[in-house]
Amino acid sequence: MASKIIFSNLSRNDDYTILLNGQARGTILPLKTNTIDLEAGKYELYINGSNEEGLPSMCKPIEVTMEDCKSVHLQIVARHFAIGIYDEKGTQLNAKQGFLCGTIADGVHIDNPIS
Repeated sequence: MASKIIFSNLSRNDDYTILLNGQARGTILPLKTNTIDLEAGKYELYINGSNEEGLPSMCKPIEVTMEDCKSVHLQIVARHFAIGIYDEKGTQLNAKQGFLCGTIADGVHIDNPIS
């Protein structure tokens, strides 16, 4: 059985593309959920989108390490043209200040070396 990342798009208007290790793995439509099945391992995760004017929205990438047969639910929301990735507790995983690293779910580790 594969591991899973479940994404919820909290935006009412914007859709986002999920990128893992630089490859598009799916799209999340407004107010919808998308599940990505993947093998255990380390992934660079970021989200790509665009605003109303067609300009790209920014998302600082995070590193996610998944153990086998584990799952994590992440929420996506954009404010001020920046896309935030949040865990189920509401912690922003790709924040711009500080350093975030640790377990965000059973068998799921996050690394975000923020400069």
